[in-house]
Amino acid sequence: MHGRDRVLLSKVQSFFGVGNITVRSRDNCVIYTVKSTKDITTVIIPHFMQYPLLSQKRADFELWRSVVELINKGEHLTTQGLTKILSIRASINKGLTKELTNAFPNIIPVNRPLIENTKTPDPATVVGPPWNGGGPQPN
Repeated sequence: MHGRDRVLLSKVQSFFGVGNITVRSRDNCVIYTVKSTKDITTVIIPHFMQYPLLSQKRADFELWRSVVELINKGEHLTTQGLTKILSIRASINKGLTKELTNAFPNIIPVNRPLIENTKTPDPATVVGPPWNGGGPQPN
C-alpha cells in the first residue's frame, strides 16, 4: 500500500495482534506481513474462515490456506510437497514468477476454486472490523 495508508495498516496489525509493518523506501510502499506459521494458522486463517472474503479473492485465500496446511504437515520439505505447493501457487493471483517458471518448467497449476456466493450480506447483520468503523453494535 502507499505510505499514506500506514495508519490503516497499523490498525489492521493492532486488530490481529501479530505481524510487522515495513516501509520500502524506494517507492514509499507500506507492507504488512505475518511470517509466523503459528500466527497465520491460529489468527489470520480463523478470522477469514469466520468472515469469508466475498469475491473471487476467496479462491486465492482457499488455495493459500491449503499451502499453509501443507507447510504445517512438513510436506514443503519433500520434493513431492514442494511440487504440490508450486502447483497451487501457479493458480494464485498472477501465477508463478518468471524465475520459478524457469526453475520448475513442468509445474501444472491446480484447478482454481469457483466462488459462487459473492453477494454482499445485509449490512445490518454484519459487524465490520474496527478499522472500518465496525465493532460491537449498540442494542
